[in-house]
Order: sequence, then C-alpha cells, then structure tokens
Amino acid sequence: MNLIQIIIFILISLLYRLVLKEKGLDWFVLLISLATIFWLQPISTIRTLDFWFPTISISLGIVSWVIIAKKEELISRKNNITIIYVLCFLLFIGLSRIAPLFRIYNYISAPNPIYTVLFLAILSVVIFELRVVRMKKILLWGTFNLIIIIFIILKNEFLSYKLSVFLRQINKQSVNLAFANEIVWIGYSYYAFRMMHALIERKKRGEINISLRAYLGYLFYFPAFLAGPIDRIDHFRDELLSDKKPLKDDLWYGGERIAIGLFQKFILADSLAVISISETLSATITSKFWMWFVVIVYAFRIYFDFNGYTHLAIGISRLLGIQLPENFKKPMLAPNLTIFWNNWHITLTQWFRAYYFNPTTRYFRANYKSLNSKFVMGFMQITTMVLIGLWHGISYNFIAWGAWNGVGLFLQNKITDFIKRKIGAGKPLWQISPIYRVLTTLITFVYISLGWVWFELPTLDASMKVFNVLFGR
Repeated sequence: MNLIQIIIFILISLLYRLVLKEKGLDWFVLLISLATIFWLQPISTIRTLDFWFPTISISLGIVSWVIIAKKEELISRKNNITIIYVLCFLLFIGLSRIAPLFRIYNYISAPNPIYTVLFLAILSVVIFELRVVRMKKILLWGTFNLIIIIFIILKNEFLSYKLSVFLRQINKQSVNLAFANEIVWIGYSYYAFRMMHALIERKKRGEINISLRAYLGYLFYFPAFLAGPIDRIDHFRDELLSDKKPLKDDLWYGGERIAIGLFQKFILADSLAVISISETLSATITSKFWMWFVVIVYAFRIYFDFNGYTHLAIGISRLLGIQLPENFKKPMLAPNLTIFWNNWHITLTQWFRAYYFNPTTRYFRANYKSLNSKFVMGFMQITTMVLIGLWHGISYNFIAWGAWNGVGLFLQNKITDFIKRKIGAGKPLWQISPIYRVLTTLITFVYISLGWVWFELPTLDASMKVFNVLFGR
C-alpha cells in the first residue's frame, strides 16, 4: 500500500468509529474489505485479469465458508442476505463496462458483461448445491489442494510465465509480450493461508460457528490484507463481535501505532532502500567494506519496512476496536536464532509450527521411534524454514535462504547443548553474563543479515558473488 491508500484507510476507519460508533461493524468490514480487493489489484497488461483475480478470490472465500460453517449458518436469513449482497457487488463491478457509474472502468478492466453474468450465475448454482451436498470432506481437500496449486503457480516464475501465455492466447493478445511478473494476484499469500487455516480447523474440530460476513471480513480484512498479521479465525470473530474499549483508548493506542508505522516504513525503510543491497547495487560493489555495509543496511531496511506495515495494520484495526495479534517482538535484539524466529513474523512462524512442524514431528516420533531425535529435530527445522522460504517464492534462492536459517537453527541448538553441559552449568551462553549476551546478539544479527542476501537477490550466482566479495581476499 502506498501512503495515499493508507491515509484513506485511516480516515475511513476514523469516520466509521466517530459517526456509526461500532454499529454494523461486520457489514462495514465486509464492504471496505471487498472494495479493497479490487482497489489494490493493479490494472493488468492481460485484459480483465484485474477483475477476475479479485472475483475468484471472493468466490473461493464463499465456497470455503460453505465447507467450514455450521448447518444453521448455511441456511440462516442473514447469511442469505450476505450472499445476495456479495453477488450484487460483483455484478455491479462487472457491469461497470456498460454502466460507467463512478468511473470504475478507469480502475478495473471489466470483461464482457455476458461473461460476468454467466460466471455469477454458475457461482450461485454452485453455492446452492454445496449447501446441501454431503461430501464435505472431499470438497475440503479439493479446495485445500486448489489453493496450494494456485499458490505454486503464482510463486514459480516458469509456471507464471506459462499462465501468462495461456491467458494471452485466450484474450487474443500477443504471446510474445508474455512474462511471469505480469501475473500479479494481490494479497493471495495472506488470505490463502487464512483460508487453509480455516479448512484445517474444520477438519480437526468440526464445523465452525461463523457467519459469512465475519468470515469474508476475516479473509480479506483490509488493514492486514497485504502484509498480515495472519490472525486465527476464532480470535478475529471474537474481536469483531466483542464489546469495544472506550473510543479514547482506541484512538490513542491506534494513533501511536500508526505514527510508529508511518515513521518506520516511509522515513526509515524507504530511506535505507537507497543504500541497501539490491541486484543492481551488488553487481557494482567490489569493496568488502561497502558490501558489508549494504548487507547490514538491508537487514534494518527489511525490518523497518515489514514492522512498519505491521504497526499500521494493528493501528488502523485498533481504530475500529479490533485488536490484531502482534507480529514482531524486537527480533533484532534476539540473542539466538530460535528467539529471533519466535519474534519475527510471529503469526507466520506460528502457522507453520501448528500445521507442519508439530504434527509432522509427532508423526515421526510415533511411527519411527528408531530415528535419532536430534536428526528428526534438525530435519524438521530445516524443512520448516525451507517451506517458509517457498512461501515467499518458489526459486532456488528462497530454498537457499530457508536452508541457511534451518541449518543455523540446528547448529545453534547443538552448540547451545554443548555450552550448557561444558560451560554454562545448564544455561545457554547468552544467559551467563551481559557480555556474552551482547556477543551472541551480534552473531545472530550477522548470521540473519547474511541470510537476507539469498532472500533479496534473484539468483544463486548473484548471491554467491556477494559472498565472494564479503569473504574474499
């Protein structure tokens, strides 16, 4: 989000809280969030793609709600009204081509109205049929796998390019102009994980008591749409429906978080971006000192950028009386890698811990008892971090970034165990004295900073050239 968009979100949230005073919050969140999906989706070089991606997002949201929601919610009048409203909203956007109200056509390249009406008619039939079908388990796994398939296509450059070619052929556009980066599905990484969380929870504990309004608001919540945090469905529903704190408290707290976020993102992060490592800058630096400088600066830049957005999301949300979970807890001061990753992008690491690390570790321990526990722990740490890397993008560099951090976590645990036995009398090194804490914090920071080289640069060759300068003679 740019500064203008953030200011608009702040003003809209303030206006709602001051004028409506918490009335119809679920409707307000739904309306603004649905509009946000289309507003933030950039106009694509592939015709009408900026209409279809948000429309498919919302459609997937409705279908997944039908799968997870309790039966009484599926047939309730309020949810029927919500379905009709959402379908009318999509129809309104889709017909902007022939009814240029509010000049929406300047921001969304709507398709032929016939296609819009046909798609929404099919979607209506699908929703109606799914509400009475009994094969919920098959639908759950089918939807879950579809989400992952879409994710893989979007995150892999080769598959994105092939999709670009395919869509251009359908649109009768030149395939010679196709390129992977024109396939941009804004916000997918975040709401896909929220959707998968809901589907997994449906499988684990049965149907979830949540209305369609609250669920779509959860998936596409506009303050957290682009950069998280990835809230849990029960927590968000309870926050949405709970009694709010006094307006004065929320305005004060939310304003403070917004001010910090604006400063970190648009003053610190954007200023550091000029002098931090990038593909272009790293290719021109031959000095070891300056290469270390731009690598270290990038570590601060990515922290202030991401943490700044988190402050903004939490602050804007608090203006509405909704408390989002924290996503950062001073990770740059972490004395080891474990604490760093427990305090960096907390909701994402918790997601992988809950749905991959913990259940897979339990599976190995229950079914392969002969395996060495340290081997299992090392394997799980490395594969978890590699998966987190692949969440950012399916490429060798993100695999290398994940492996770098996973191996680091494994080695740190081995070294910590050794120090506890031989030196620390049961304590890790950083707990022995303040001097050791400063030392381990610096080592952790340098290791993490070097890992960002893999994260930022697009190829392994470009990353290795940086390491050659950093450690070369």
